[in-house]
Amino acid sequence: MEPFIYLYAFIPEEEVESKPLANMEGFDRQNNIYTVTIDGIKAVVCRLHSEEYSEEVIQEKIENDMEWLQQKAYYHHQTLMKLYEEYTLIPLKFCTIYQNEESLRQKVEEKLDDMREILTQLKEKEEWNLKIYCNEESLKKIVSQDNPTIAAKKEEINQLPPGRQFFERKKIDQLIMDELDLEKDRICEVAHEQLNQYAEDAVIKKNWSKEMTGRKENMAWNSVFLLKKDQVEPCLEELEQAEKELETKGFTLEITGPWPAYHFASF
Repeated sequence: MEPFIYLYAFIPEEEVESKPLANMEGFDRQNNIYTVTIDGIKAVVCRLHSEEYSEEVIQEKIENDMEWLQQKAYYHHQTLMKLYEEYTLIPLKFCTIYQNEESLRQKVEEKLDDMREILTQLKEKEEWNLKIYCNEESLKKIVSQDNPTIAAKKEEINQLPPGRQFFERKKIDQLIMDELDLEKDRICEVAHEQLNQYAEDAVIKKNWSKEMTGRKENMAWNSVFLLKKDQVEPCLEELEQAEKELETKGFTLEITGPWPAYHFASF
């Protein structure tokens, strides 16, 4: 039976010609990675035994074998990182598999113009990820003391008859939480824009839960940036200054990269 084709990434043919692909083990740790040339673009692939890696088998592994999933996802990511160190690339999602080389060729040929444009746009650029965490108790103290809306509400309550003051003060806690959320969003948006001025593109992502991050603080912001390589250093310097200013308010900024352009290169 014809082997399946596991697809890692696409890279420009001229880059591979000037720097040949190094020997790397494939997804099954048995067959090595190789390239398939499709009209100026190299698909980085490996062969898989079709019975061992059928759609049904992989789905069962993903749902019921966490050790297998973690190991294979790690190998996939590490392979992409090694490729990224050497080439401009369009990275593919974990477990992108084709029935054979011909089915891969047909799919690529449908999208050749878009892929060439994407590879041109990604040349000499890097993806960086910004996550912002917030100690809400620290920020709550600041909001309670310094927020003009809270101060105005407290002053308004002081002018009321004693009976009404009692009930209105009960609403203060909710108002503080509302203003805390507004202040948190405002601060995160400012930090995002400080980095965005250096970026070619940016994407705001969904925040992760505490179960995913393993942190005590809530994640308040999660965004990714596509940066030219010569803009990375000034961007990181800007971020370092922003972090010093924000840590007194209970914020922690975490930036990671460079990564393959997962969020700016679709296939």
